[in-house]
Amino acid sequence: MPPEDPTSARDPEVTATLISGLSAYGRLYGLPNSPEQVQGLIGTLLRLHLPEEPAALIDAVAQQVLDGLTPNDIKNAIVDRATSALAKEAHRWQEHLDHQAQNILTAYVQRYRPNLTPDLRPIVTAVIPLLGGAIADHRPLTRSEALGLISQIVQTFDVNGAIAAAVDPTYFAIAATLATALAQRPMAEAVGETVTAYVKSHAPTLLNVGADLIAAALSAVLKNQVDFNIDTQFSVIDEKLLIEQVNFQLNILQQSPLPSKAAWAIADQVSAAVEQYRNREGSVDVTAGLVSGDGLSISSPLTSTRRLGDRPPTDSPASE
Repeated sequence: MPPEDPTSARDPEVTATLISGLSAYGRLYGLPNSPEQVQGLIGTLLRLHLPEEPAALIDAVAQQVLDGLTPNDIKNAIVDRATSALAKEAHRWQEHLDHQAQNILTAYVQRYRPNLTPDLRPIVTAVIPLLGGAIADHRPLTRSEALGLISQIVQTFDVNGAIAAAVDPTYFAIAATLATALAQRPMAEAVGETVTAYVKSHAPTLLNVGADLIAAALSAVLKNQVDFNIDTQFSVIDEKLLIEQVNFQLNILQQSPLPSKAAWAIADQVSAAVEQYRNREGSVDVTAGLVSGDGLSISSPLTSTRRLGDRPPTDSPASE
């Protein structure tokens, strides 16, 4: 879901630092050709330079800098020791994530898909949420960073070379998780459509979709699989994984799928469940991310008192 527009104009000094960092990066390593990758690099530079800034602001500033960037800006930028160090740190960070993702993909190809088709983007997109262990500060990537990383991996991953490449055995366990995520993708797509339909029709001001709302949509979709042309024998192997994948699509990538007719109908069921919960709890505003006694959080997984993917309490909307 798209975030609220940040209100403040970007600081000229911050912009100068980012352009200087880009220039330093280009001189040291070369700049990528893809606008997505350049924007991702700007996002990484900004996040390293101002680590406390919210993701929405980082993405907005990265877009603004990219939109106004000219070749002369890069050429004429003054590079000092600080921005050179910033560029080196950004490169180490991106190389680290790229290495992790490439190894997961290599293990996946070797174990599950030796004849992988050239359309890598959906698979690479499913890999990125699995990099949590590779992110030292445990904060999710910003949208600009995620899209830049996806673009970079799609561009550079060698499917044929992966067949014979050496890979650490630990990556095969993550590859198994990736295989599960991809097997669950039809259900994840239906859940994403249902959440999108719910937000559009019942909570249009909602900025961030919480884990419990995704879980509520999953519960509703599971009861109506036929409406989504999903085999009734299909079962969710890993609910937490599915919720994480949908969360990544809606909150990080901010990609809202076009709801199907079935999704619009099921969204009404989700709304009814939420209303039942709200009526029982009185004045609880479920769209504001308030926390109730049993840990229900609709707008943010960070406000829930239970871990992402834990089964909801029996009296919560997600289980009705």
